[in-house]
Amino acid sequence: MAQRPRLAQAVSLLLLAPLLLGCKPRHKSPTVVVHLLRNLNSPYGTDLDHRILDFQGSDPKLQSGAPIMVESSTGDYKQMLEKQTSSNQDVDLILLDSMDDAKSNPVIMSALSSAVNVCAGLKACPTNVPAIIPSQVGGDDREAAQDFVNFLQKTP
Repeated sequence: MAQRPRLAQAVSLLLLAPLLLGCKPRHKSPTVVVHLLRNLNSPYGTDLDHRILDFQGSDPKLQSGAPIMVESSTGDYKQMLEKQTSSNQDVDLILLDSMDDAKSNPVIMSALSSAVNVCAGLKACPTNVPAIIPSQVGGDDREAAQDFVNFLQKTP
């Protein structure tokens, strides 16, 4: 008779073991932030704000599962453009108001050949809104910036 409670206890422990072993805390991937250089006062600025919110609302993730967040740089747009160099690590994506904005910086001017037009995703934009991912941006930062550019190229 005494063996019955021990047997029941052993069976219970065997049934609980997989549950307890399956409750390991999951390693959360760090958020990848796309640092965006743009003119906050541009004609399409408000629409871009809405598109950023739409992107964030879609819960974007890298292929690795890391979440993506877009953060706009604040400051004087023209000065920030002039300060861009081929080794800057503080900007992952540059959205110009027009092609003329690149004239103030030879590094940005040379990157225009790889720029894509994201005007389709913005309602109040001129005929061409160049988006540039600087060549020094790589890895997860580049993937996240490219995901955001792809999102902007789609009509809302």
